Amino acid sequence: MRSAPAFRLLTSRLARVVYASVVLASVSLVSVFYGKPHVWAADEVPVAFWAWRTEAPNAADINAAVEKTHAQVFFLRAGQIDIQNGNLRRIRPLAGTLPKGIKLHLVYNTTRLVLDQLESLNSQTLADEIARDYREDAERARCDGADLRGLQLDIDFPTRLLPRYEQTLIALRKELPSGTELSITGLPTWMEAPTLPRVLENVDFWVPQFYGGEIPTHLGQTVPISSPESITYFVNKARQLDKPFYAGLAAYSVTLVYDISGSLISLRGDMNPALIASDPNLELTSQESMGSAERRYVFRARAAGVTDSLNMRAGDVLVVDLPSSETLRSAARTTRKLAGKRLLGICVFRLPISDDPATLTIEQMTAALNDRDSNAAIDVRLKRDTQHELVLECRNGGTASPIIGSLKVDLSVPAGSFEAIRPQPGVTIQPLCGSVNGLQPCSERRADVLRVSVQFLAPGQTLTTTLLLNREPPPTTSVSVAMQTETERSYSARSEVRIEAGVK
Repeated sequence: MRSAPAFRLLTSRLARVVYASVVLASVSLVSVFYGKPHVWAADEVPVAFWAWRTEAPNAADINAAVEKTHAQVFFLRAGQIDIQNGNLRRIRPLAGTLPKGIKLHLVYNTTRLVLDQLESLNSQTLADEIARDYREDAERARCDGADLRGLQLDIDFPTRLLPRYEQTLIALRKELPSGTELSITGLPTWMEAPTLPRVLENVDFWVPQFYGGEIPTHLGQTVPISSPESITYFVNKARQLDKPFYAGLAAYSVTLVYDISGSLISLRGDMNPALIASDPNLELTSQESMGSAERRYVFRARAAGVTDSLNMRAGDVLVVDLPSSETLRSAARTTRKLAGKRLLGICVFRLPISDDPATLTIEQMTAALNDRDSNAAIDVRLKRDTQHELVLECRNGGTASPIIGSLKVDLSVPAGSFEAIRPQPGVTIQPLCGSVNGLQPCSERRADVLRVSVQFLAPGQTLTTTLLLNREPPPTTSVSVAMQTETERSYSARSEVRIEAGVK
């Protein structure tokens, strides 16, 4: 199941070192043996998305992706193949109506139980189950009026078992309706396998994942979701295989949980970074850039607790890897430069939807895929709830995220008017007084500026907090915003904001 990133474990420290060395060495050697590929312009490359939930995406999310990125191809996860009572059967089928007006490919993957038995599992039996499920879904697509084009397998065969994958694909192809496009996803670890070309002979195209080549199994390791070096290597290898392909690029965050000894105990690709950053039980102990504006944040649990449905013990460590619009932009740029004429498009994992805070927004993806700089834009509104209650609303309307803890909003108020704040998670306030030396900390009774610190506000997110005053606020007030973006650029803005009357 791809709800968490499709990372692969390397079995030893030596293996990881060798793997990294091969990647870096191969990057420099590829151009010696292969001519310069065709370079694509940003507006020439088609865009596709993987949608990876148990419910079909709604029309609003589909329409936003089509309108902004001109995407016309979607790969929808249609269920998992599991073993129950010794028999293969599909579980977690896709619910809801299949979307119209776009080209659909239905994707089938397997449970961990099936993966563990791939070596002994009969290839024909596996193909029969997948074909049966696809025929059911094809009839459903016909009834829904969907434009179903093909079937994709997302089965993580170990590299040594690729010949068995070939057998499965040969058997499956014979059972598919004429005209059905058959494709597979591809693991980074397959790229050097001499058996991979034979597997690819049995599909119309493939979607190699240019991310998730390794998972950091110990806290001391720092491994980005994708890096410029790995993207360069994998795209070059895909071009050399001379098979039509979509480049699978990542646009999601990942959270890893380590125990007190530093050993990995859990991995999730669906957590809300804002909930992590604003949890008072989690102490931010370090942060760093991992290249191409992907940042790594390390939090330690002060006590046992629950954050975004994740249970933790005292001393557990959460590591959050946050990509950015610039991360995706760099990967897309490298893809366009090196992929060559066999490139069918860029496929982004995953389709942004309104309630998925772990994925870049469609605005971030659009800027990245069009090779545009990310921009910072914090919009501030002030509303008077009651006579002396002031509602402060901050929205990140840009495509850049703040570095955690860097966002500050300074709000001018009548001196001595501040009484209290109705606290929201991740928000703190500091009373300040203006002086010839600039703003200085002072008592609440003297303060004429309130500095509101927001732990994290991702693009598209809005945060609201209420300030209690002891008198009626003026019609307008001065607001200053400052932050550091994930690319370590400074952003600041100052404006006069009208206080809107009557929220209720």
